[in-house]
Amino acid sequence: MYGFNSAVSGLIASQRSLYVTNHNLNNMNTDGYSRQVANQRATDPFHMPGVGFLGTGTEIHDIERMRDSYIDLKYWNESAPMGEWEVKENTLMEIEKLFGEVSDSSFRQYMDDFFEALTNLSTNPSDFSYREPVKETAIALTKHINETAKRLENLKNETEFIIETKVKQVNDIGDQIAALNKQIYALEIDGNSANDLRDQRDLLVDELSKIVNVRVDESTDGKYKVSVSGITLVDHDYVTKMEYGPKDKKDINGPKELKWSNGNHINLRSGELKGLLDLVDGDGEDGSYRGIPYYQNKLDEFAKGFAEGINTQHKKGYGLDGSDDIDFFTMDEKNPAATIAVSNEIIEDLRKIAVAGGETGGVEDNKNLLKIIALRENNEFFKGGMSKGNPDDFIKAILSNMAVDSMQAKRMKGTQEIVMKNILRRRQSESGVSIDEEIGNLVKFQHAYVSAAKMITTFDAILDVTINRLGLVGR
Repeated sequence: MYGFNSAVSGLIASQRSLYVTNHNLNNMNTDGYSRQVANQRATDPFHMPGVGFLGTGTEIHDIERMRDSYIDLKYWNESAPMGEWEVKENTLMEIEKLFGEVSDSSFRQYMDDFFEALTNLSTNPSDFSYREPVKETAIALTKHINETAKRLENLKNETEFIIETKVKQVNDIGDQIAALNKQIYALEIDGNSANDLRDQRDLLVDELSKIVNVRVDESTDGKYKVSVSGITLVDHDYVTKMEYGPKDKKDINGPKELKWSNGNHINLRSGELKGLLDLVDGDGEDGSYRGIPYYQNKLDEFAKGFAEGINTQHKKGYGLDGSDDIDFFTMDEKNPAATIAVSNEIIEDLRKIAVAGGETGGVEDNKNLLKIIALRENNEFFKGGMSKGNPDDFIKAILSNMAVDSMQAKRMKGTQEIVMKNILRRRQSESGVSIDEEIGNLVKFQHAYVSAAKMITTFDAILDVTINRLGLVGR
């Protein structure tokens, strides 16, 4: 009977190996699936006195998931920087589009039109047909500044909404990991491995690792922990939630921060959330990232400085009606870029454009207008920081910073893409399903199954002869 049992064990082992191969082929396109292998070993031999040890067959003792924990660690560590620089690159591209460089809707194009209209007016100060373009180009310039400020604010609000969405996503993933932890722990009490559930959990960690920097630990007793910046997000079946809201609950419209549900601040090191927070909070001060607030502040600085510079000189001149001390632009000091506009006095009466340099200079006096035009080349127009110089220099400085930030994001993302491709290639070689390999296994296990079946047929024939045919001679 030992031979018969041995053949049956081979039949069962081959059958189970075929099941595993079939499972691999069925899931070769399943996200996060890891190739499985049926580990086979010889069963305990039978000792026959005077003969030795007689083999008793084979068995499948384990279904192993082909997964390299070191490659997973590398993937999770590199996925977070990839997510951070990806969102930074995309948002900076949006900011570049808002500033419209280089295009017909750029700041410098609008300034060119405005100063060209002023130059034309200087040739014929008393002609209203030359004054009208000055008003219209000035309105176009201010509206462009207003619209850019509005779009930057909208971009900031959209980014904050994305942060809220990402925080919810992190919490949801944490809940799913905790639920899988309970299932896996219950199923693995008997020592087996819940391979497919572990694949699902690792896929969730893959997704989480792009949003925030994570660390995974699994204790010897099967408890699974996921940490973010050293603080536990998932501790087996318990989840600590993230929140994104006002720093001061009394000021719901004030600055926001990312924190744990217990109120402690979260200091992210990388990930999509880190990139989004840098873009929303970064004002470029004290070495901080140059995010949306930085460009908002620079736009406000430009609008305020440009309006004040033009107004200072304009108020020194006289209009056709002898009026003086009139602002060309108006604005709200607290929010200059969004509110800068041509003054109502000039819009309602073109005679109040202060072209003349003297009260009795005559209708063709253009001395004050020439001084206004000269402001464009005045290197002392803006005096502070990196953006000092004339209006063109100020805009160039902003665009230069934007180009540097955008190029940095693009290069960092490109570097991370190369690193990630290498890690994914290594992971695929370890855990991926190769159709050629599996088809080869299919043929191998099929032949083993057929061979075991033939052995059973052979032993059946032997037993038939032994039991039913021996001793019939002479009857």
